[in-house]
Amino acid sequence: MELRDKIENFYRTSNSVQKLIIINIILFIVPFFFETFTYLFTLENFNFIGFFTIEPDLMKLILKPWSVFTYGFIHGGFYHLFWNMLMLYYFGNLLQNIFGEKLIYSVFFNGIIFGGLFYVISYNVFPVFRGTASQMIGSSAGVMAVLFYLTSYSPNLSIRLFIANIKLVYIAVFLLILDIIQIPSGNSGGHIAHIGGAITGYCMLKYNYQGFNLFSLISLFRSKTKSKKNNINNNKIDQKRIDQILDKISESGYDSLTKDEKNYLFKAGNKKE
Repeated sequence: MELRDKIENFYRTSNSVQKLIIINIILFIVPFFFETFTYLFTLENFNFIGFFTIEPDLMKLILKPWSVFTYGFIHGGFYHLFWNMLMLYYFGNLLQNIFGEKLIYSVFFNGIIFGGLFYVISYNVFPVFRGTASQMIGSSAGVMAVLFYLTSYSPNLSIRLFIANIKLVYIAVFLLILDIIQIPSGNSGGHIAHIGGAITGYCMLKYNYQGFNLFSLISLFRSKTKSKKNNINNNKIDQKRIDQILDKISESGYDSLTKDEKNYLFKAGNKKE
């Protein structure tokens, strides 16, 4: 089998989280080749990265509307990429195991987009940022959306970090507080985008477990009748059993679940809003 076939087969057999990580790594490496190209042909004034970064200037956003999405796949350095991908690996796989592979894309992408918009709005609303030249990159807003989606679903679910099991709610609250208090200290735009991502993850869970399409304003104004019907479905779910299954995942992994437990968790995730 040729190398190309092996690579294609590896990507095809990877799960959604692995594919997102692979894409982020590739897009982290690609700009270095362009930098070499521009250096060799004395085109240093051409800002390749700037073509994909998001900026708070509304005119620039209009000229490059794709930047509200593409900024999330550009990272400022190895450690920036490493920590984002490490968190995506842990929280993304947990979300994927509970809800299936499709939802991770929706939560992650919406977190990036609305985290970016939250950054743009904040820089045009708060006086301290007016007239400030700023660019933002990184997938942290998408990762925060994944974390807060999970936390809103099961705040008492624990994951093992180093030598102790820590509840998701403690991790989420700690990171959120850290972002809030660090806004005046530097990288204000990044911290604001993280907060926007966290809000997005929470709102996605609140409005639709199966992957709320935030692009559709109609979904925001669903009738009260439908909401009441959904609340009835919620009451049918045995939250205690769900928590027990989630605890089992945190202790022994998703593969330790029985077929019945996997089916129950999947059905619960599809019903509950």
